[in-house]
Amino acid sequence: MASNSGTSALTPAAIDALSRGKLHDIRTPGLMIEVLKSGKKVWKYERRLVAVGVPIRLTFGRFPARTLAAAREWAAAINEQVEAGIDPRVAKRAEEERLRAEKARNEMTVARAHALYMAAVHEGRASRAKRKNKPRTIKDKLDIYRCDIAPELASKSIHLVTERDLIELVIKKGKTAKVRANRLAGELKVFFGWAAGLRGLEVGLEVDPSRRLGDLRFSEMPRQRKLSLEEIGWFLKAVAHEERDFRRGMLVWLLTAVRISEMIWARADELNEGVWTIPGERTKNRVPHAIALGPWGRALMTTDVEWVFPAERVAGPRRAGWYKARDRVLARMSEFAGRQIETFTPHDFRRTARSNTKRMRIDFETAEAMLNHVKTGLARIYDGYQLEDEKAAWFLAWENEIAGIARKLGVADALEVPSLVAKRHAALAIDAPALGDMLRPHHITKPLVVTPSAENCDAKLSHFSAAALRGAADSDFGIVQLRRCEGQGAGELGH
Repeated sequence: MASNSGTSALTPAAIDALSRGKLHDIRTPGLMIEVLKSGKKVWKYERRLVAVGVPIRLTFGRFPARTLAAAREWAAAINEQVEAGIDPRVAKRAEEERLRAEKARNEMTVARAHALYMAAVHEGRASRAKRKNKPRTIKDKLDIYRCDIAPELASKSIHLVTERDLIELVIKKGKTAKVRANRLAGELKVFFGWAAGLRGLEVGLEVDPSRRLGDLRFSEMPRQRKLSLEEIGWFLKAVAHEERDFRRGMLVWLLTAVRISEMIWARADELNEGVWTIPGERTKNRVPHAIALGPWGRALMTTDVEWVFPAERVAGPRRAGWYKARDRVLARMSEFAGRQIETFTPHDFRRTARSNTKRMRIDFETAEAMLNHVKTGLARIYDGYQLEDEKAAWFLAWENEIAGIARKLGVADALEVPSLVAKRHAALAIDAPALGDMLRPHHITKPLVVTPSAENCDAKLSHFSAAALRGAADSDFGIVQLRRCEGQGAGELGH
């Protein structure tokens, strides 16, 4: 049996004859074939890297599965690296890493990246603020992705998404919905910015293709819709025909000026002695909002179940159907008016309430507080007074005005407006403590100083205008009524 150990021109015959040892190929430096103890023959490469004096030892595979021609080609490629001073082992590891990275890049589709992004959104890791997002924000993000992003980009590697892809997406949306296109551009910036930042390190996006999308913005006309008192009357007549929960909810929009999400997710345990406190996690600015409900508001929100507006078939709040109910009410309003009434959104009731504050002589700070708008400038830092008494007076005055409209139109009973309480005709001179005692059950707790009032109600009380107090103290609900008291140093109250 032939054995050999040396250098010669490798041929198939020489390899077949080799029974032990190893045989080097004189045509290809570093290439040899070695017989293992098992008798199997293996291609190997051994050569010294001259620049650093490090020996390079590599294995190619077994003969004859790996042919002589394949072995020489393999060794020749290694020789090119060695002669260039490159360690082929390092180069191999780099190539393997490159292939792994390329595979990961191809597998990191927009859909997969967005799933990671939404997990970060739920945990509060998707923005610099590092706080959990509200359910409505999460829903909006998912809606934008499902409707506008996923159909075009879901299956594409996020690393292959270009700025042009995103621009075309936004422009296409802008042709039919400019406001929605702006929201889309904003969400694209947040998503891709996260993926390209350290917060989205798992995605590993090297270049943010959305960084200039802020320049692509369609003009928006700010909404100015508010309902007139006449339209409020038509609204009251129209909403009287709605199913009770929809009727209650839509009246709460009008009486409290809350956002629709704040109304939908209202829980019974948020109501305490007639005050509805919306927790900070459900308000837009994350500041709790206390609303002192009047008698009508209390009646509308009283419930013996967990949710003030419960769903019919599942556990939880009634989240669907509100806009369809709005459409039905709008159609009835148009019938009552004899003309097409301009559409309105739940948010327009906030604008409606705010627009009536000046007419009702409510000061600016109170008007802003009743919408839960935060104070600005230094007042935000130093003025901690919450204006709860002033807000309570406004909400009660506003409720009384709406109740008065309902009574004039004959729909008060259908809308569950509390019945009138007989007025007591006895008059009494009133001072600040007495007025405070009478208003305290209705969450107006600050003692007030009453000054002689003129017919035009220009005289001011310490925190409320006379007009505001008169509305807040309307005797329709058996509270108090401010009367003009000529020639006296104080007003009179009928109760």
